Amino acid sequence: MNYYELLGIDQKAEHGEIKRAYREKLMEWHPDKNPDRRDEAEEMTKTLNLAYGVLSEPQQKRHYDRILRFSKGKDYDQYVNDSSFSSKIQHTSGAIRHIINDVKDLYNLSKDSIKGNYKLHPVNMGIIAGGLLYFIIPTDLIPDFIPFVGLVDDIALLTTIIRSMQGELKKYRNWKAQT
Repeated sequence: MNYYELLGIDQKAEHGEIKRAYREKLMEWHPDKNPDRRDEAEEMTKTLNLAYGVLSEPQQKRHYDRILRFSKGKDYDQYVNDSSFSSKIQHTSGAIRHIINDVKDLYNLSKDSIKGNYKLHPVNMGIIAGGLLYFIIPTDLIPDFIPFVGLVDDIALLTTIIRSMQGELKKYRNWKAQT
Protein backbone atom coordinates (compact mmCIF):
# COMPACT_ATOMS: atom_id res chain seq x y z
CA MET A 1 0.00 0.00 0.00
CA ASN A 2 1.34 3.40 -0.97
CA TYR A 3 1.20 5.56 2.15
CA TYR A 4 1.11 8.78 0.14
CA GLU A 5 -1.91 7.60 -1.82
CA LEU A 6 -3.52 6.37 1.38
CA LEU A 7 -3.22 9.83 2.93
CA GLY A 8 -4.03 11.59 -0.36
CA ILE A 9 -0.84 13.64 -0.40
CA ASP A 10 2.09 14.22 -2.71
CA GLN A 11 5.43 12.53 -2.00
CA LYS A 12 6.99 15.98 -1.55
CA ALA A 13 4.50 16.94 1.17
CA GLU A 14 5.91 18.75 4.20
CA HIS A 15 5.46 17.47 7.75
CA GLY A 16 2.49 19.75 8.44
CA GLU A 17 0.63 18.54 5.37
CA ILE A 18 1.35 14.90 6.27
CA LYS A 19 0.02 15.47 9.79
CA ARG A 20 -3.10 17.27 8.56
CA ALA A 21 -3.89 14.53 6.00
CA TYR A 22 -3.30 11.84 8.62
CA ARG A 23 -5.69 13.49 11.08
CA GLU A 24 -8.38 13.93 8.41
CA LYS A 25 -8.16 10.28 7.36
CA LEU A 26 -8.07 9.17 10.98
CA MET A 27 -11.28 11.06 11.69
CA GLU A 28 -12.87 9.63 8.54
CA TRP A 29 -11.95 6.05 9.49
CA HIS A 30 -12.41 6.25 13.25
CA PRO A 31 -14.20 3.04 14.36
CA ASP A 32 -16.85 5.06 16.24
CA LYS A 33 -17.80 6.81 12.98
CA ASN A 34 -17.99 3.49 11.12
CA PRO A 35 -20.01 1.17 13.37
CA ASP A 36 -21.31 -0.84 10.41
CA ARG A 37 -17.76 -1.72 9.33
CA ARG A 38 -15.92 -1.55 12.61
CA ASP A 39 -13.33 -4.26 11.81
CA GLU A 40 -12.37 -2.57 8.53
CA ALA A 41 -12.16 0.80 10.29
CA GLU A 42 -9.91 -0.62 13.02
CA GLU A 43 -7.58 -2.14 10.41
CA MET A 44 -7.52 1.11 8.45
CA THR A 45 -6.76 3.04 11.65
CA LYS A 46 -3.79 0.75 12.29
CA THR A 47 -2.60 1.24 8.71
CA LEU A 48 -2.99 5.01 8.99
CA ASN A 49 -0.99 5.01 12.22
CA LEU A 50 1.75 2.98 10.53
CA ALA A 51 1.76 5.29 7.51
CA TYR A 52 2.01 8.39 9.69
CA GLY A 53 4.73 6.78 11.80
CA VAL A 54 6.83 6.10 8.71
CA LEU A 55 6.17 9.39 6.88
CA SER A 56 6.57 11.64 9.92
CA GLU A 57 10.00 10.27 10.88
CA PRO A 58 12.62 11.63 8.41
CA GLN A 59 14.92 8.58 8.31
CA GLN A 60 12.06 6.09 7.91
CA LYS A 61 10.52 8.34 5.25
CA ARG A 62 13.81 8.33 3.29
CA HIS A 63 13.93 4.51 3.43
CA TYR A 64 10.29 4.29 2.39
CA ASP A 65 10.82 6.74 -0.50
CA ARG A 66 13.79 4.66 -1.71
CA ILE A 67 11.68 1.51 -1.74
CA LEU A 68 8.91 3.36 -3.63
CA ARG A 69 11.38 4.65 -6.21
CA PHE A 70 12.88 1.20 -6.56
CA SER A 71 9.51 -0.51 -6.99
CA LYS A 72 8.24 2.36 -9.18
CA GLY A 73 5.26 2.74 -6.85
CA LYS A 74 3.99 -0.78 -7.44
CA ASP A 75 2.77 -2.87 -4.57
CA TYR A 76 5.45 -4.92 -2.81
CA ASP A 77 3.41 -8.10 -3.45
CA GLN A 78 3.56 -7.49 -7.21
CA TYR A 79 7.32 -7.95 -7.10
CA VAL A 80 7.98 -10.15 -4.11
CA ASN A 81 5.84 -13.24 -4.10
CA ASP A 82 6.44 -16.99 -4.09
CA SER A 83 6.50 -17.39 -7.89
CA SER A 84 8.81 -14.43 -8.63
CA PHE A 85 11.14 -15.47 -5.85
CA SER A 86 11.26 -19.14 -6.96
CA SER A 87 11.80 -18.11 -10.57
CA LYS A 88 14.75 -15.91 -9.68
CA ILE A 89 16.31 -18.64 -7.51
CA GLN A 90 16.00 -21.21 -10.31
CA HIS A 91 17.89 -18.95 -12.72
CA THR A 92 20.91 -18.33 -10.49
CA SER A 93 24.27 -19.78 -11.38
CA GLY A 94 25.86 -22.65 -9.48
CA ALA A 95 28.48 -20.26 -8.09
CA ILE A 96 25.97 -18.66 -5.73
CA ARG A 97 24.06 -21.75 -4.61
CA HIS A 98 25.77 -21.59 -1.18
CA ILE A 99 23.83 -18.44 -0.20
CA ILE A 100 20.45 -19.69 -1.43
CA ASN A 101 19.38 -21.01 1.99
CA ASP A 102 20.12 -17.63 3.60
CA VAL A 103 18.18 -15.84 0.86
CA LYS A 104 15.25 -18.24 1.26
CA ASP A 105 15.28 -17.65 5.00
CA LEU A 106 15.35 -13.87 4.47
CA TYR A 107 12.36 -14.20 2.17
CA ASN A 108 10.45 -16.40 4.62
CA LEU A 109 11.40 -14.07 7.49
CA SER A 110 9.95 -11.12 5.59
CA LYS A 111 6.76 -13.06 4.76
CA ASP A 112 6.28 -14.10 8.39
CA SER A 113 6.92 -10.52 9.50
CA ILE A 114 4.42 -9.06 7.01
CA LYS A 115 1.80 -11.59 8.11
CA GLY A 116 2.43 -10.62 11.74
CA ASN A 117 3.70 -14.06 12.71
CA TYR A 118 7.22 -12.87 13.52
CA LYS A 119 8.18 -9.56 15.16
CA LEU A 120 10.78 -7.66 13.14
CA HIS A 121 11.90 -4.07 13.57
CA PRO A 122 10.55 -1.86 10.71
CA VAL A 123 14.06 -0.73 9.72
CA ASN A 124 15.21 -4.36 9.38
CA MET A 125 12.08 -5.10 7.37
CA GLY A 126 12.89 -2.19 5.08
CA ILE A 127 16.44 -3.44 4.57
CA ILE A 128 15.27 -6.97 3.77
CA ALA A 129 12.41 -5.78 1.54
CA GLY A 130 14.70 -3.45 -0.39
CA GLY A 131 17.27 -6.20 -0.87
CA LEU A 132 14.70 -8.72 -2.04
CA LEU A 133 13.18 -6.20 -4.44
CA TYR A 134 16.62 -5.45 -5.84
CA PHE A 135 17.26 -9.18 -6.23
CA ILE A 136 14.00 -9.89 -8.03
CA ILE A 137 13.64 -6.84 -10.28
CA PRO A 138 15.62 -7.50 -13.48
CA THR A 139 16.39 -3.83 -14.18
CA ASP A 140 18.91 -2.86 -11.54
CA LEU A 141 22.45 -1.47 -11.52
CA ILE A 142 23.77 -4.26 -13.77
CA PRO A 143 20.94 -5.81 -15.83
CA ASP A 144 20.31 -9.46 -14.90
CA PHE A 145 20.18 -10.66 -18.49
CA ILE A 146 23.97 -10.24 -18.80
CA PRO A 147 25.30 -13.75 -18.08
CA PHE A 148 26.86 -14.11 -14.62
CA VAL A 149 27.87 -10.43 -14.39
CA GLY A 150 24.21 -9.45 -14.22
CA LEU A 151 23.85 -11.19 -10.88
CA VAL A 152 27.06 -9.88 -9.31
CA ASP A 153 25.42 -6.74 -7.93
CA ASP A 154 22.47 -8.80 -6.65
CA ILE A 155 24.80 -11.21 -4.88
CA ALA A 156 26.89 -8.40 -3.40
CA LEU A 157 23.82 -6.67 -2.01
CA LEU A 158 22.27 -9.87 -0.64
CA THR A 159 25.58 -10.97 0.89
CA THR A 160 25.85 -7.62 2.67
CA ILE A 161 22.28 -7.89 3.95
CA ILE A 162 22.77 -11.52 5.03
CA ARG A 163 25.93 -10.60 6.95
CA SER A 164 24.22 -7.70 8.68
CA MET A 165 21.17 -9.85 9.51
CA GLN A 166 23.00 -12.94 10.79
CA GLY A 167 21.77 -12.39 14.35
CA GLU A 168 18.19 -11.88 13.17
CA LEU A 169 18.40 -14.92 10.87
CA LYS A 170 19.62 -17.05 13.78
CA LYS A 171 16.72 -15.85 15.98
CA TYR A 172 14.28 -16.48 13.13
CA ARG A 173 15.59 -19.99 12.49
CA ASN A 174 15.30 -20.80 16.21
CA TRP A 175 11.76 -19.40 16.26
CA LYS A 176 10.87 -21.37 13.13
CA ALA A 177 12.24 -24.59 14.64
CA GLN A 178 10.02 -24.10 17.70
CA THR A 179 6.83 -23.49 15.72
